[in-house]
Amino acid sequence: MNTIILGSLFDGPHVGYIAISLAITALLLWLPFRFISKDKYKNIYLKFWALATFFLHISPLWVAFLNGQPAVAADNVLFPIYFCNMSMYLLVVVAFWGNKKSKFFGYISTIVAYAGAFGALISLFYPEYYFHGTTIFEWGVLKSMLSHSTMLIGSLYLFVGGYFKINRFNTLTYSIGLLFFGAIGLIVNSVFAWAGLNAPNAMYLQRPPIDDVPFLNVYVIAALMVLLVVAISFTYEVVNKKMAVLKKPVVQENN
Repeated sequence: MNTIILGSLFDGPHVGYIAISLAITALLLWLPFRFISKDKYKNIYLKFWALATFFLHISPLWVAFLNGQPAVAADNVLFPIYFCNMSMYLLVVVAFWGNKKSKFFGYISTIVAYAGAFGALISLFYPEYYFHGTTIFEWGVLKSMLSHSTMLIGSLYLFVGGYFKINRFNTLTYSIGLLFFGAIGLIVNSVFAWAGLNAPNAMYLQRPPIDDVPFLNVYVIAALMVLLVVAISFTYEVVNKKMAVLKKPVVQENN
């Protein structure tokens, strides 16, 4: 049987997956927006995608075991090394959060919505795991693609499902969230150093994610994310206000 060899960025399999997955994502966000209105079912939908992301992430353990191989957990399964790892865990937290009407939940869901969406999209368009010289159907590669797609759906559903208010204050909330991510990265890096292990580069605090692009470090990426949050929240507020004006009934004066 012929195999598809993973080669370069934006080759046929990569572009095909991006196009198909984003189309399915759009559909799976439109359907609940159109047909699910009760909080109970909205929460079930959110939980499904959060759990799907988590179990896809750890699925190589079961796949290896069932294939008669040692089920060895990778470092990013045991620790939140990558930005997406932490976003995934937080997505599970918000999905199973009890009081989803509280202010604190609104803050957490804001952070998760933006972080999960950014992380998933970055990974879909620049998948480091894609350049391993194996087939696209090798489970380690495919599960990474699928898990980022499910996380994208779950994160964007926080927007679509109205779990938090999109406004200019999202920028401050997300900025504080980035500091939290950075603190987690410092802790993970410290644990590895204390244990005498190789530097994990958690949250890319020790070196840039792309060796050939050294200026694109964690601080530049964080600044770009914050600017995107500013643009998204500002645009939403402007469009929302204009839509409200258009929907406002015109009162005619009686002569």
